[in-house]
Amino acid sequence: MITASEWQPEIGVKTTWSCPSNIALVKYWGKKEGGKQLPANPSISWSLSDLCATTEVEILPKSSERLIFTFDHAPKPAFEPKLLQFLDLVTPVCPWLNQVTLKVNSTNNFPHGTGIASSAAGLGALATCLVALESGLGKQTTVGVEAGGNTVDGAALHRPMDWKKVSYMSRLGSGSACRSMYGLPAVWGETSAVNGSSDQYAVELDFAIHPNLQGWEDCVLIVDAGEKSVSSTAGHALLKNHPYAEARFAQASENLTSIVEVFGNGDVKRFIEIVESEALQLHAMMQTSVPYYLLMRPNTLALIEKIWQYRESTGQAICFTLDAGANVHLLFDAKNKLDIMNFVDTALFNYCDNKRYLCSSLGGSPKEC
Repeated sequence: MITASEWQPEIGVKTTWSCPSNIALVKYWGKKEGGKQLPANPSISWSLSDLCATTEVEILPKSSERLIFTFDHAPKPAFEPKLLQFLDLVTPVCPWLNQVTLKVNSTNNFPHGTGIASSAAGLGALATCLVALESGLGKQTTVGVEAGGNTVDGAALHRPMDWKKVSYMSRLGSGSACRSMYGLPAVWGETSAVNGSSDQYAVELDFAIHPNLQGWEDCVLIVDAGEKSVSSTAGHALLKNHPYAEARFAQASENLTSIVEVFGNGDVKRFIEIVESEALQLHAMMQTSVPYYLLMRPNTLALIEKIWQYRESTGQAICFTLDAGANVHLLFDAKNKLDIMNFVDTALFNYCDNKRYLCSSLGGSPKEC
């Protein structure tokens, strides 16, 4: 269980952390009833080291405003309702939030709302900052303010970061955010395939990844940099009465067990089969819900076919996956990076919006800035 913090806040203290986005290999799509953000099936993801949200949180004296929020140092009122709801949800384990106003600025180094899990990175970064403050990792910025009980001769009493709590809190804001805390592939949702797995928070694999699957990277091919036409929240809700929901949840659970085995045995062919099938199943559920909808675009399909053709002709260890958007994630073994990036620059980038793509190593975790 995650227990409530007894920490007493210090006015004028702030902290800044970056948190990576992540790409799900087995997808979370559908929620259990009777809880907040509980997954209907287990999922697994890799974090995207270089695609991050960076968030600064400063503690101010309590005022009529619970939150002062900016995005890229400019007001973003559209984000505030979700952030206020998040604060309400985490206050039971961070009761000190009732005593203060938070000043928060966040920024992404990738486009928001385009299927690159921007909410996961942003809410993951915010949760990390809150737990970091409790852990004594904040810096006093206000001159003349008397520090609270967490300092001795001006030196903070640092405590180890409770990453399980960070993951738990992140989940309350964005389900997939709970998987962005770990360098190894992270599993969220109860499954017999992973020791200690839980619906409440994510855990990382407790064994070394096979060398065949170490050092992989992700090239995100930006097909559409605009906001999605249907939010992930709305998409999850459509699973409630979906005719294929139970079959999908069962298949995802089987795929989760299989891909955990693959991370141990290094079967790259099976890894590719699972990852691509999961991406297509995710979008098939969108296309067969009521109401049905499409997030893939013509260039999404063109990129997928180009990737298949290239893999067939070269034998390279590459595959695609998709999140809930039009953009294509090209996963590949970095041992072949020169060839793969030549393929991207000659055959794929013309299908990208403004010929734009973003590259990232796999396996990052939150970092203090």
